[in-house]
Amino acid sequence: MKIVLFGGTFDPVHSEHVKLAKGALRELSPDKLIILPAFIPPHKAGAAAPAEDRLNMARIAFAFDERIEVSGYEMERGGNSYSYLTVGHFRSLYPDAEITFLIGGDSFFDFERWVHPEIIAAESRIAVVSRGEFTEKLMARNAEFERTHGYRAKILSFTGDATSSTFIRFALMLGLNVNLPDGISEYIAKKGLYRGGEMFDYISAHLKEKRLIHTAGVIECALSLNRQLGLDRNKVITACALHDVAKYMHPSDFPSFKKTGEMPNSVVHAFLGEHVAREVLGITDEDVLSAIRYHTTGRAAMTDLEKLVYTADLLERSRDYPGVDKLRKLTNENFEVGFCECMRQGYKHLKQMMMPGGVYHLTIEAYEYYKNKNPLKHA
Repeated sequence: MKIVLFGGTFDPVHSEHVKLAKGALRELSPDKLIILPAFIPPHKAGAAAPAEDRLNMARIAFAFDERIEVSGYEMERGGNSYSYLTVGHFRSLYPDAEITFLIGGDSFFDFERWVHPEIIAAESRIAVVSRGEFTEKLMARNAEFERTHGYRAKILSFTGDATSSTFIRFALMLGLNVNLPDGISEYIAKKGLYRGGEMFDYISAHLKEKRLIHTAGVIECALSLNRQLGLDRNKVITACALHDVAKYMHPSDFPSFKKTGEMPNSVVHAFLGEHVAREVLGITDEDVLSAIRYHTTGRAAMTDLEKLVYTADLLERSRDYPGVDKLRKLTNENFEVGFCECMRQGYKHLKQMMMPGGVYHLTIEAYEYYKNKNPLKHA
């Protein structure tokens, strides 16, 4: 008997999960594909939707093939959802089965940092969803995996897009329509899941759809990069959610807002956004407010949160300009290196545009401060 285990938070389950399951059925030909919504993933901050709802959504989304079973094992067990315990459980249930444990490409690179990876690799075979990217780095990692565990992982040829539950959650909180598997949108609406609260309602009422998509992308990008920084998650979310809140507002609508000196129109929204966050929405956290204020201009000696919002604003998923993929790769590998390069490239772009009045003085100061920084020397 051939069994494939496919775990995840599924918060919410989305179309990419369904495509991945279909790819696993096609390429691994299991007798049973067991979907395992996690109770508390040890590498994540927790789920937004209750465990019961995530389990129910998985049962709705994966009902298309009789070989698929959605298991509540990890939720019933409670606590952190450690994969070695899950694999051991199903090995005890199916002692003679050929068990394959399906993981993502990112997880494959982090696999040796999991709890008891040797047990997982011994009790099951590892299959990797690489999104069809058979890179030299992936092949080198597989060779390393073989040296450690005695066999090469199966690399699926599955190709998909960059859909993520994180992006979808915040898109829903911002009131955007999201393409989800049949029945999932209805379930979310019925249960009132992924509501963002007053702050998100205010943002969605004042931004156009394109800017809301950008905002969800900035939150997603920042949370991903924050794995390197370890900043307070709520501060990251709040600063990113509000960074463009005043994009379509006019200073004249806020008599108490005062522009400082000669301020280009392109940066006014950042300073006005801080004002709105403070005076209208009651945000009092100075770290968050300064991150909103300087997300466009930058400044010398920025805080880590300021750097994070500035960088995520430039690199989020909908940004499409020459060199952005290279900047994303650089920043994902080393945040400080990527941030400094974003600052340098951003300044050069502004200089080439020859904006009326020139580049804003804070941006010049930021560029001068960071242009010769080499974070690798201090790593």
